[in-house]
Amino acid sequence: MGKRHLATALAVAAGLVTAALPASAAAATPPSLADFQLEPTNADLQGVVDQLDAELPKLGVQNILEQANRDDAPKGADCTSPALAPNTRPVARKFCFNKGDNDTTEWYPQGITTVADAQDDQHWGTKQAILVSWYDKQTDPVKGVRVSFLDTDTGNYQHVLLAYPYINSYGNPSYEPVTTPQAGDGSSVHAGGIVWYGNYLYVVDTRRGIRVFDMRYIFDIKSAANGDVTDSSQIGRQSGTYYSYGYRYIMPQVKGYSNPGGLATFPADNKCNASGPQKFSYASLDRSSTPDVLTTGEYCADQGDPNLNGRVAQWPLDGNSGLPQLDSHGMWRAATAHRLPKPRVQGALSTGGSWYLSSTGGGTTGPGHLQAATGDGVLQPSGTEYDVAIGVEDLSYWPGRDELWTVTEHDTQRIMYSTPLP
Repeated sequence: MGKRHLATALAVAAGLVTAALPASAAAATPPSLADFQLEPTNADLQGVVDQLDAELPKLGVQNILEQANRDDAPKGADCTSPALAPNTRPVARKFCFNKGDNDTTEWYPQGITTVADAQDDQHWGTKQAILVSWYDKQTDPVKGVRVSFLDTDTGNYQHVLLAYPYINSYGNPSYEPVTTPQAGDGSSVHAGGIVWYGNYLYVVDTRRGIRVFDMRYIFDIKSAANGDVTDSSQIGRQSGTYYSYGYRYIMPQVKGYSNPGGLATFPADNKCNASGPQKFSYASLDRSSTPDVLTTGEYCADQGDPNLNGRVAQWPLDGNSGLPQLDSHGMWRAATAHRLPKPRVQGALSTGGSWYLSSTGGGTTGPGHLQAATGDGVLQPSGTEYDVAIGVEDLSYWPGRDELWTVTEHDTQRIMYSTPLP
């Protein structure tokens, strides 16, 4: 064999050896911060909301909690769920949904946040509340996202429908469900993570970025002179009447922060990319950071590659305004980003320099998992991996009480509960 052919054969052999190595042999590398940037969008939304404000009555969070209409949810010792059967962590507090919300296969709970995220003093007026987001799984009609406002003193809760405001063809303010893509025949935004910070509710939109809603603009359609909550098939302004799929309250979007390139694309079957725009699957808040930061992360199937387990990023917030801290170019850029140490992470939060991750993998019968992690750029598991409730989703931390909150998603197995930090 000639030298040229020998070199070619060796190169081919080397290539074959390289190709035969499993993907897991690759070491995880820190993600690039350049992949984590969002630009303000939807600048016209507040103007439309102001027009709705001139036509519709609104109600504050404290009053909504006081008249919460879901007062038949099991409470105290009666609040149980088969989701907790495999849980090995102590349960600090728990709240149930009523039978209709526990059993429905139309709506699925995903994100969770508490008044401890919203306020340093952990109160909203005289109330302490927990909020849970749900996405609508049906397609006719697509109803988007709703949020449950739960009063921790009573266990009662009230649904509020999220909406996207726009000016209709007659020049009147209206609104539609929160979908992706927003206009047309999109499906409901998954709303896998929410954070209540000051007056604002941050909701992740998987392929787009983050949507922002304002607690000061929750409209009471039932009390409106031209409102109708008896028709559950319509939404928005129709022939001069405001509809809301039968929900009494709607809260329209006021701001948006989106990927500069538009809707991001990801592989099928819940797989992720190693680089590029982040998938916005869940969210949490870290008040131990300076400044406060919003954490977002990716849910990724197991692809056998540590660079494809998913990423988390932390976005600086302005504690005075409750809005993002933008740079001199008007962009919202992440301050830090890290690789996750495992796939199928459903929720992630940091506090005091440590990370806490909830993950799934057991479907509707096997336990979820909770584990601490540490690191910089690439997170590493630390301590015990605990079995926790079936179907655990987003995470939220309640300082002072030292409680880690989550919600479970599967129908007939739904519960909100907390456990002390591991």
